[in-house]
Amino acid sequence: MRCLFLLLLLPQIGQAQLLDSIGLFLQEPPRPLVKLDMRGSFVSNSSVRFMGVKAGVQHAGRFQYGLGYQFLFTPVEQEIIVDGTPTIAHLRLGYLAPYAEYAFYQRGPWEVRIPVQIGIGGGSVVYKDADGRRQRYARSGLFLYEPAMVVQYRFFKYAGLAAGWGYRLVLHTRNDLGETLTAPIYIIGLRIFFVDIVRGSRTGAE
Repeated sequence: MRCLFLLLLLPQIGQAQLLDSIGLFLQEPPRPLVKLDMRGSFVSNSSVRFMGVKAGVQHAGRFQYGLGYQFLFTPVEQEIIVDGTPTIAHLRLGYLAPYAEYAFYQRGPWEVRIPVQIGIGGGSVVYKDADGRRQRYARSGLFLYEPAMVVQYRFFKYAGLAAGWGYRLVLHTRNDLGETLTAPIYIIGLRIFFVDIVRGSRTGAE
């Protein structure tokens, strides 16, 4: 299973350096990890947000891997023709996202990480008919590949600021959803380290 997550990172870092470093980190005991994930991107010419949650394990604070789920949070509308009538429809996207993340630089509160995830899910274009019932206009399976680089500054034991950039590549399996989904991604925001909060509360209770 670990080998599958290592394969996600190989295109982003030199293979020898990656395998040697991560091999050492994997000797450390794993710690559970849960985190929220919000990233900005574009759908066609519109700026959008994707929301998600990830759960996995982390070794030595440097290498982590797990599984997440992400979905399109920002409403995206498009005009379609239904029985000759212009109709407003909405785009929906959601996908499971196995991921791996490697911190190749750590010094004091600063970290530079390379998160990579693949997505397996689907998208659809839906609208409401004359009776107010939701109808599906188009549907497609989706395969995604999202490499990125993130700089993080941990200003508090349980929180930090992060900024990063990357790219999302999308392959469709069926219908055209009427939007361009392959686009740059960017990550800007506050990070809360929930596992550290729980661990700190348990230590305080003891």
